This record gives sequence, structure tokens and C-alpha cells, in this order.
Amino acid sequence: MSHTMGLVDCYCGRRAVLRTSWTDDNPGRRFHACLQYSGGGCSFFDWEDPPMCRRSRVIIPGLLRKINALKEDVNALKEDVNALEEEVGGLRRTNRRLVKLVVYLPVIFAVACWIWSALFAVEKPNGVPRNAYMLA
Repeated sequence: MSHTMGLVDCYCGRRAVLRTSWTDDNPGRRFHACLQYSGGGCSFFDWEDPPMCRRSRVIIPGLLRKINALKEDVNALKEDVNALEEEVGGLRRTNRRLVKLVVYLPVIFAVACWIWSALFAVEKPNGVPRNAYMLA
């Protein structure tokens, strides 16, 4: 229930609070009540709004149920969006690692080939390493 301070005094001398009922019989209907009404305070209660017609008492609760169902759907979608954002973040991190691998792998391969050729270089009789002919 929502409430604001009203201009009516209750039985205990306090200022009554203007509240809104959300029951199926009185949806959206405002009333004055003691601030302590639900907590064991005085029993002051007075309707601010006139009684609602039968049609309003049928239509408004149905609309409220639809609104609540839509709010639940929105919250479920927000959870799905959060899960997807986390997954996208993980995929971006994986993508960065793969990009580094693609960039550094040829460099590592070239260095490994150079080391391999240096380790297994064989000199020809004229003193020139065999691999030097391959580069020319």
C-alpha cells in the first residue's frame, strides 16, 4: 500500500495517513487510516474515494495481474541479457587470446626454424654453410 500524510486526524490524535488499497474489491481506492493501523494502532479508517463500480473491480485487478506478469517477463529478460553479456565478455577474452596466438605463432615458427637451421648447419668443403645456399 502506498501512503501520504492526509489532513484528517485519527482517534489517537495523530495525523491520519492517506493510503491506497490494492485489494481485488477496492483496487486503487484511497482511504485514510492511522499510521499505526496495521501495527496495532487505533482503528481509525475512512474512505477518501467513493465506491468503485463492478466493472472497475473486475477490470483493474486483471490489468494489475498483466502488469505484474510483464514485469516478471522483463526481469527474466534482464537476467538473460546479463548472462549473454557475461558470455560475450568471455568470448571477447578468448578472441583476444586467439589474435595474439595468430600474431605470435608465425614469429615463433620463424625463430624456431632459424634455431633449427643453426643447430643442424653443415659446412661444405669451401667453408660455406649448406643452409646459406637455401637462402640464396
